[in-house]
Amino acid sequence: MNRPADRVPLLGLGAALIIIGCIAGVAYISMQGLVDRLRWVVHTQEVLRQTEVLVSDLKDVETSVRGYLIAGHSEFLIPYKNALVNIPARLSLLKELTSDNADQAARVRALEQLTDKRLDEAAVFLKIANTARTGVSEPARTQILAGKQTMDEILTVAGKLRAHEEILLTQRAEDSTRSSRLAGGIIIFGTLTSFALLIAAFILLRKEIRQRSEAQHAAQLHAAEVENLYNRAPCGYHSVDRKGIFVRMNDTELSWLGYRREEVIGKLRFIDIVAPECVQTVLDNFPKLLSGGITTNLEYKLIRKNGTSFPVSVNAVPLLDADGNFAMSRTTMFDTTAIKEVESKTRMANAFLDAVVENIPSMIFVKEAQTLRFARINKAEEEFLGIPRAKLLGKSDYDFFPVEQSDFFTAKDREVLQSPGVVHVFEEQLTANGVTRYLRTRKIGLRDAEEKPQYLLGISDDITEQKCAEEAIRELNADLEMRANQLEAANRELESFSYSISHDLRAPLRAIDGFTRIFEEDYGATVDEEGRRLLAVVRENSQRMGALIDDLLSFSRLAREPIVTEPIEMKALAEEALAEVRSTGLHASAEVLISALPEAQADPGLLRQVWINLLSNALKYSSTRSSPKVEVGFVPDAKLHDHVTYFVKDNGVGFDMRYYDKLFGVFQRLHSIEEFSGTGVGLAIVHRLVTRHGGRVWAEAELDKGATFFFSLPARVPT
Repeated sequence: MNRPADRVPLLGLGAALIIIGCIAGVAYISMQGLVDRLRWVVHTQEVLRQTEVLVSDLKDVETSVRGYLIAGHSEFLIPYKNALVNIPARLSLLKELTSDNADQAARVRALEQLTDKRLDEAAVFLKIANTARTGVSEPARTQILAGKQTMDEILTVAGKLRAHEEILLTQRAEDSTRSSRLAGGIIIFGTLTSFALLIAAFILLRKEIRQRSEAQHAAQLHAAEVENLYNRAPCGYHSVDRKGIFVRMNDTELSWLGYRREEVIGKLRFIDIVAPECVQTVLDNFPKLLSGGITTNLEYKLIRKNGTSFPVSVNAVPLLDADGNFAMSRTTMFDTTAIKEVESKTRMANAFLDAVVENIPSMIFVKEAQTLRFARINKAEEEFLGIPRAKLLGKSDYDFFPVEQSDFFTAKDREVLQSPGVVHVFEEQLTANGVTRYLRTRKIGLRDAEEKPQYLLGISDDITEQKCAEEAIRELNADLEMRANQLEAANRELESFSYSISHDLRAPLRAIDGFTRIFEEDYGATVDEEGRRLLAVVRENSQRMGALIDDLLSFSRLAREPIVTEPIEMKALAEEALAEVRSTGLHASAEVLISALPEAQADPGLLRQVWINLLSNALKYSSTRSSPKVEVGFVPDAKLHDHVTYFVKDNGVGFDMRYYDKLFGVFQRLHSIEEFSGTGVGLAIVHRLVTRHGGRVWAEAELDKGATFFFSLPARVPT
């Protein structure tokens, strides 16, 4: 800050120059003495000014460090730091100015020693202030007293220095007065000089006022900016006095609480806006603040003006006055609603995950990546091992399982921690409580943001029963394979035997039929009616026996013929089979309706026989009706998308479903030979052909209401 004394040298120099210039030609010798005396006056005034400034700087040192101790803000140290820079220069200038006066020079040296001592004491005081931030400690008080004593000594020496200079100033002023009397002739010129000095002073004063105005405006802008930052800060700020009454509060905190400033400042206490359950926290911590302590991260629930509440986190420091007493608090407040909500959701999520993990039927365990010690297990794992989790946690596999198994588990764990994905252990043994079980386990490393494994997660399933079942199935399969081979050999022998027997029976049957015909031709006239009837019966039965043998040979031959599949136009194949059935001349009057049929993949020769047999039966068993009718179609069932189902439906005599189990057996008949001809092999052939294609055959019927025969073929027939 500029002081009037700062302009004295310039004004004195200007006055001296004007006076010297004016009286140069009038009284050079007289004015030369006056100039010399004036110079010494200026010299004396400069000594006084420098002494005053030095004392002022030392006072700034004392005020600065005390203010820093009280407020704790580094801004208070700015005058102290400026003084450290300016004081050596001022002492050096004082030494130079007093070098012509031994007494004054001695006083300046004493003043220099005391100044150094005071600066050292201030440094120690500042160190104590930085070490103890809880108020004015006893060491600080001691240092304050020592500094005050030194300052008193400095003031004493400075006073003596000023007193001597003032004496010199008086003497030199008197000398100057005497000299001025000698220069009385220049009074008019002195008046003009004074007028000039006033003008100069006016100009300088106006400049000083302008500078001060600019500085004040800048200070106001800075204060407004600080106030704006205070009020618009994203956190709450307030201050309370010794009684806890609000003395300041920023706009942010006011908006949180829903109060106007005039409703709070000087009227409400902090304890008035906290929830009842938080009152004791205030009572416990506010005395600490009054005694110079600080409070950090205190959790409160505040009550808004409308009665609602919200959580906050509060930190406070005390602001002390010059005597070290509590003046007011500096309190910051953060709304922790969002944090609390996140914490609540996190707790709920963790509780949900814990419940899921605990109730998953699979065994779950977590190990620390570095030590491979158990960090967590779920209920299923605890029950399976029969080891309490409190005993298991913090231990490794080697503490509970055999060494061989522990080595295996550890090797797999290390492999998992080095692999980026899931490692499947399809089978591993685990012995616990003397019982060995088999497990199937999946393991994965749980990694941090830097892809470093922190934990190992394992999920195991007990496959002991499955393994035992698989072993039993393998044994059963081996036994079934052996029995199937035996059955296949027996079937081959049976088919060979049937084929041989059938061939062997054909010759005697032909002989019986032939000799019976010869007998009828040669001796028919000599045989009575009963004899001829008996001969006809013999021929009929021998022919029937021949048909049975032929059908048996056909049935036996079907088991040996390979299946060669190809795409088949089923409607065309059914129509071809119908034409062959009707070529015999039988059932020509029956109405047969063949709908559009989906294509099939099958052996056309074998499937043609299926259609012939089913259509023959349908026409035969509906032939007794006045209007026999046969319908051929398919079942458009979406549920059987992997199969195609065809049917042949008639309006014939039907059959009793109680005897359904005999329907597809060899030589099984549900109607007498007198009612309908046949050998009882046709449906057995249909059953064998369809099943060899991987399909199935079934029927639905009612007596005298017709029958429907279904057969299905897979979309892809096995070869």
